[in-house]
Amino acid sequence: MTTMEQIEATLARITEQQERANLSNEAFKNQLAASQEAADRRAAEAEKRSKEIDRQLKELGKQIGGLGNKFGSFTEGLALPSVETLLFDTFQIDEFHKRWKKRIGDKRIEIDGLGLVNGARNEGYVVEVKSHLDMRAVEQVLEIMRNIRTYFPAFADKTFYAMIAAADVQEDAFQAAVKEGLYVVGFADELMTFSMPEGFVPKAF
Repeated sequence: MTTMEQIEATLARITEQQERANLSNEAFKNQLAASQEAADRRAAEAEKRSKEIDRQLKELGKQIGGLGNKFGSFTEGLALPSVETLLFDTFQIDEFHKRWKKRIGDKRIEIDGLGLVNGARNEGYVVEVKSHLDMRAVEQVLEIMRNIRTYFPAFADKTFYAMIAAADVQEDAFQAAVKEGLYVVGFADELMTFSMPEGFVPKAF
């Protein structure tokens, strides 16, 4: 083979190799583009799923909140008549008011039940109904009692006692309520009864 033929053969090999390299490069670019497209598609699908999950969680939260409100209303509707009877029979109250609401400035106050004894005893029994008696519920009742005469200045001369009626009672919250001198009333045979330990002394507010 002459030198020229060798040169031509070498050029042919180089050209062939270059074409192969170009083809490989093009294939790589196509593969990369396809991978990027697939990655973008997966990212878009993931974002769509994430938004759908967020929507479902929000909807679930609304449903749970609605169930909680319904359960609270159910507990209140079931407990108040029984507590009213308990107050009339045990403390000989003269009158009982359900869902007493009042506005103080820009704050609205609502008390689930208020039993009143007039005359010489001159007492008031504040009733709060809770689906679950926990520490937060105990603090809420104490906050009401700390401000009871501000909320109801017409009853400023009365001695007040607090009562929590609950369907479910946490032991630590029950002990805290007893320590604070709050009556605790729970369900027994579909009626509300006192759950107080022996020697309990109610706190006068």
